[in-house]
Amino acid sequence: MATAMISFLQRLPLYYRTVRPLRFTQLLAQAYRRLRPVSNPPAVAAERCRMLRPVAPFCVQPEPEVAEFRFLNEAASADPADLNWQAPGKTRLWRYNLHYFDYLLWGCLPAAWKDVYIEDWIRKNPPGTRTAWEPYTVSLRIVNWIKYFVVRPGEVPPHWQHSLINQLHWLTHNLEHHILANHLLKNAKALLLGGLWFAGANGKRFLRLGEHYFIRELREQILPDGGHFERSPMYHAIVVEDCLDVLNCVHAEAGRLHPHSREAIATATERALEFLDDITAVDGQIPLFNDSAFGITPPPAALFAYAAAVCGYRRQPPLAAGEVYLVRRARSGYFGYRTHSDSMLIDCGAIGPDYQPGHAHCDMLSFELCIDGRRVIVDPGVHGYDEDETRAYLRSTAAHNTVVLNGVEQSEVWGTFRVGRRARPLDAGLQDLGNGRLEFSGSHDGYQRLEPPATHQRLIEIDVAGRWVVRDTVTGQGPGELLSYLHLAPEITARSAGPGLLRLERDGQPVADLHVPEAVEMSVAAGYVATGFGRREAADVIVMRTHGLLPLTSTFRLERVTPSTGTKSV
Repeated sequence: MATAMISFLQRLPLYYRTVRPLRFTQLLAQAYRRLRPVSNPPAVAAERCRMLRPVAPFCVQPEPEVAEFRFLNEAASADPADLNWQAPGKTRLWRYNLHYFDYLLWGCLPAAWKDVYIEDWIRKNPPGTRTAWEPYTVSLRIVNWIKYFVVRPGEVPPHWQHSLINQLHWLTHNLEHHILANHLLKNAKALLLGGLWFAGANGKRFLRLGEHYFIRELREQILPDGGHFERSPMYHAIVVEDCLDVLNCVHAEAGRLHPHSREAIATATERALEFLDDITAVDGQIPLFNDSAFGITPPPAALFAYAAAVCGYRRQPPLAAGEVYLVRRARSGYFGYRTHSDSMLIDCGAIGPDYQPGHAHCDMLSFELCIDGRRVIVDPGVHGYDEDETRAYLRSTAAHNTVVLNGVEQSEVWGTFRVGRRARPLDAGLQDLGNGRLEFSGSHDGYQRLEPPATHQRLIEIDVAGRWVVRDTVTGQGPGELLSYLHLAPEITARSAGPGLLRLERDGQPVADLHVPEAVEMSVAAGYVATGFGRREAADVIVMRTHGLLPLTSTFRLERVTPSTGTKSV
């Protein structure tokens, strides 16, 4: 007991630094939720529904090739005879996915099973049931049921309608004001679509409430440069799909939304699509900064096709050989470039909104690099949301392609979603020097809390023909040890090719050479990359060590190697 009390007292400053940036209303909502976790209001009667007429088929989440439940890369039987809504042996996040009902639009599942799922869920999950009635889960389920009702032939059974309207009614009493951010946007989307679906007094109430919060949150959450304010490309893609779903359903019911609301949604969607287009790597996938993973959202190409059908969005034309497209999304903190074969994206943005940094990683000044259409330097991504060593590592500074000073984290990440002191960008910019030469420079204040304070500055000189020079300088005083990390894609291996030289290879063919000065100690460690939720693959991690008295500078150089000849291309 005494030990626990001492530990608590020692952590009090951390708790204070974590709670201090929260909004006052958020803290009140947190306190209320702890006193009364769930509010179960009296049931309301079902109302007449409107058959929505979306302008395009809904975008379908990635689905398995066989008739099974596969969430977070873990499979289970989808046979209704085996259905257990508590899913013993599965993680909490897997169980949430079971209750989301994304699979109602999966083509791999027999149509007859889907009706059984809904019947069984209604029978076994009364209001307030744990997992099934988390507000975020309820929000996703409402949307997925409505999407299914739209495409399902025949009448929607009255007791399904009764369940749906009471899930919406319940949600109005359990909005996630304690979390805010993408959670509240999901709540608002569900209410908005539910309000379009139901035609009575409650439908109007849902619509007005959903419209109010959806517009309010879009105006805050979509930054002026089009990025989502949580700075996670995966959550950005989720929000893009949310906006497209709303526009898709609003089309035939346009008169039920205020013209200013329709315009606000359309404008935010356009900006968010342009941002997604900008940051999509040359391999066609999102970058994995902060909490991001493949397979959770439809790939960018599917979202762009959906956007073309819903609102006529047109992508940037493909780049011809020799063309260079620059990425300068300063408000979000993403900078880089793309050619027809290569891309680089650098992260030097805030870790997220101060009051909700739960999806933040220590990835300030990290980058991802694609060469010849495939990833070479990667962000290790996210494996899951359990409070374990994997979660802690993947949020740490050492898990990103940046610099650790004296073993200190850029930001005080802890728990599953908590952050104490936060690193903030001091400056960042990308210059076009002409003749295919670019220069990125940026810095952050994550180490200014040390005594004496220090600042990490990174300069990246780029020749788009295939040469990248990275120069890290840490200012300050006293002894310093800089550990600079490069995380390789699982199919890339690093082998020594001489003093201060590593050759990066794929399938035995050279891809690039990594050079370091004599003063830099370089080694290759065994690591891993999260290739999706619940899945990871072994991967090489290059560690470069520089030590001495601050200020210190550490440099490395990457040069493309032409596979057919084994020669450098620049």
